[in-house]
Amino acid sequence: MSLVHRVVILNKPLKIRGLTVSQWIMMTLALGAAIGAGSIVPGTWKFAGVPTGFWLGMIIFCGALVFTQALQMKPLTWWRNMIAYRMKLVPVVYLPHSEKGTIYPDPTMIDPGRKEDLPFVSREDRPIH
Repeated sequence: MSLVHRVVILNKPLKIRGLTVSQWIMMTLALGAAIGAGSIVPGTWKFAGVPTGFWLGMIIFCGALVFTQALQMKPLTWWRNMIAYRMKLVPVVYLPHSEKGTIYPDPTMIDPGRKEDLPFVSREDRPIH
């Protein structure tokens, strides 16, 4: 009779409701920033009948949601490079140029145990044990 054991995959991060712990921390900080930024805006300012502070908080929180999901799809360096290349902040054309190479093997290096300097030993010259 066989037993079924639960397999714990150790190389995968701990996820709670689809987000890692660092993403939950980031979302909590974004929620705090959204509430803080929304409370700074005066309540008399309205956009489409809704206080502007609510819109500002919603934009900050939704931006954090998009950011965490984007980091889940690709690493941060991939996004940074993609944005930098699309905005033409880094050169996109590689112009090769010649560089001085090293001569190998180095003629100034003297190896005392080189094969050319050793006497040739044939199969017949080897002692038999």
